[in-house]
Amino acid sequence: MKKILLLVFACLALGLMATGCGGDDEPNSGGSSADQPAEEPSAAAGPAEDAVEVSMEGIAFNPPKVTVKKGGTVTWTNDESVGHDVTKTDGPGPDFSSGDPGAMGEGDTYEQTFDTAGEIAYVCTVHPSMTGAITVK
Repeated sequence: MKKILLLVFACLALGLMATGCGGDDEPNSGGSSADQPAEEPSAAAGPAEDAVEVSMEGIAFNPPKVTVKKGGTVTWTNDESVGHDVTKTDGPGPDFSSGDPGAMGEGDTYEQTFDTAGEIAYVCTVHPSMTGAITVK
């Protein structure tokens, strides 16, 4: 009987070690990443900068929301072979556009300076779901 109990305890001890119970050195050992809540994207676009870069790739502006200081500049770069453009749709200050729809080819850039504080929305007119926003502070 003692041999059976000893065997059961030995099997249990080995089983616990195999499943990783106890002091492992792995970060986030409290469960899988699927158990962790997803990080919500911040509504704020971050601190205001003098100059901000936005790339166009995957039929999206990246990052889609930026913050620039009043008098600051945003530069868009098309990083894919699909033609894009940048066209203001809403907000304070003068209207702006990078030119004809889809005229920005791969590697092309467009730059705009913002002198009026507020929230500005823009779009790629070729891809209407490709939108972005600028906060000018």
